[in-house]
This record gives sequence, structure tokens and C-alpha cells, in this order.
Amino acid sequence: MAPKAALVVLAAALVAGFLLVRSERRDAHNAEVLDTACGGVLPRAKVRGLLPGDETWELHGELDLTGPSGRGPRTLLRCSVEWGEYGRLELAAVPVLDVPLSGVRPRDILATRTAEEPDWATAYRSATTQVTAGCPAGLPGYPRPVTRFRVHASLGYDEGAEIAGAAKEVRAAVTAVANHVRERGGCGGPAVKPSDVRPPPEPVEDPDEESGEVVPSCRWFRPELLDGRARGRDDREPDGVTGDDADVCSLRVPRAKPANRLDHFAEVGSVSWRGPLLPEVRTAYGAELAALSRAPEPESGEKSYTLAVWAESSCSGARTLSRVTVGTAAAALAADRADRILAAYLAASDCRAVKVLGKVWK
Repeated sequence: MAPKAALVVLAAALVAGFLLVRSERRDAHNAEVLDTACGGVLPRAKVRGLLPGDETWELHGELDLTGPSGRGPRTLLRCSVEWGEYGRLELAAVPVLDVPLSGVRPRDILATRTAEEPDWATAYRSATTQVTAGCPAGLPGYPRPVTRFRVHASLGYDEGAEIAGAAKEVRAAVTAVANHVRERGGCGGPAVKPSDVRPPPEPVEDPDEESGEVVPSCRWFRPELLDGRARGRDDREPDGVTGDDADVCSLRVPRAKPANRLDHFAEVGSVSWRGPLLPEVRTAYGAELAALSRAPEPESGEKSYTLAVWAESSCSGARTLSRVTVGTAAAALAADRADRILAAYLAASDCRAVKVLGKVWK
């Protein structure tokens, strides 16, 4: 073999050897990334199929706060594997938290409807896929019970580098992370299955408003309870909230036959509190609850009268404190209908063992 040809062969062998060594090092590095990403719980074979084998993968944003040592973090787990210029597989697990209340009065609870959720709580809406998992035993470290959490994943490729069948593999990764959070958090309940993992729901501004239906917490009321008529197009719509610890409704009732110019509308409000809110309710309404036994007659000459009726009961198996208010132009109407309205409200809420605590004029 000519010296020149021998040099070419040697150079080719050196390049091939160099490429082989580099490839082996990249493969070893990538395998280590998969072994450690998301606490090492990712299904390696499936996730490896999502990632381009000719790229070097890098682990970013690794965070695992699951387990009994957590202190109620906003993010339970977060990890991201990146490659190339834009390639990225990102997974996160976050608690599903109720919007914090500024108080327990109806206006405070109703305000949660318009409260904006933080970005970390809404990131799942733009993810590739997600699942909401139950945690019946409650995640540790939170002041109030947190019995749900959400895992979402986002997958992005460099342009033109998408991999067929990726959705199935991403579901497997989300499932693995969800069950890791369940086990570390001592959640109990059924395990998450790949079939539970789905694309994010389509955004809906206000389903009740779009459908024209009354909000669920106000569906118990019937206009005839206050000699009312059906709500017209220009009448104020009922406002309500249904939550884990409280349900609230506020509505205006158009009167069918007003007695005078002040009697065109009546006002009805209902609220039920359960669980951890009960002590705070008794504090916030201490003066009103103390006045229940006296229930003095209202002063005459007022433009409107509001009567509040309180009751204790067991609603759907939970100890519940309920308050119904009836506001009318005539005190006699509120006094005559308050008990009937309270009974209708509690019956619709599946409440038993009802004890009426009393009434108070507001």
C-alpha cells in the first residue's frame, strides 16, 4: 500500500474511532440523565424513544419536594430534559389549591370567582398532556387539606424533528411521575393509569353564562318562594360559588306584584360552611350568633328589611353551618317566608338532622 493511501486509511480509522468514543460518551451521559431525571422514576425505554439519540441531553430545573419533608410547596416536582436549540421535555407536578379566601363572609367567597390564579397553577392549560390525580389522605405540609394534584408535561422539538407516536410515550412519563408523587406523599387511593392522562381541556370562559343556566349553588331557589316572577333578560343574574368548604349564592328576585315602588325586587342569600371554616365563621359572626336568641323586631320606617336565619345540620355527611338571608321592602314578608326559604335550601343540599339556631334582623 502506498504511503499516501496508508495515511488516508489511518486518518479514517482515527476519525471513526474518535466518533465512536464520542458516541459512547454521549450515550453514557444520556443514560445518566435518564437515570436521574424526575427522581429516577421515568420509564427509560419509553422516554428514550422521545429523545433524539444523536443529541446530547441535559438535565435542568430538577426539583423534588414530595414526601413528608415537604412544607406545602407550590411545585411538588419539576424536571426538564433539553437538547439542541429548542428540544425540551418538561414535567411538573403541582398541588391543586383552592383560591385563598380573604374571609368567610359571602362577599369574600364570591370574590374567588374573579381571582386570578398564579402562572404555576395554570401552566397545564398550555401543556402537551396532563392529569389531575386524587390524594385522599392529603398532601403533607399544607394548612388545609389538599386532596388533588396535577402533573403536566410539555414536549417540544427542533423544527422538523418531531417523533411519531410521541403522545403515547409522554402519557407514560406523566403516569410515572404522578404515581411517584402519590407514593412519596402517602396519598392512598387508586394508582394513575396512562388512560387517565389526556390533553388539557379546551378553555371555557364561563360555562353557566354561555349556556344560560343558573350557577349550581343557586339552583335550589324557586321564585314563588317570594311571590316572584321568572328572571328577565335585563334582570341581574344569580352569583354563586361551590367549593370544598363553602357554597354561596346571592340573587335578586323580581317581584310579580310589587306593593309599592320599593317592592320591585327582593334579595336572597344563602351560604353553607363546612370543615376547617367553621371556627372562623363563629368568630366572624360572633355578634350576630349571640343575638339569635333575642331576635328583636326591626325598626319601622326602613326602606328595606333583611332577616338572617341560621341552622346547624349534616349535609352530605359533613357537619354544616348555614345562613340564609331574606331582604324585602316589607318586614312581614321576610318574617313570613324566611323559615320556608331556609327549609327549601337545606332540603336541596341534602341536609339532615337540622337544628334551627334562630333569626336576627340586619
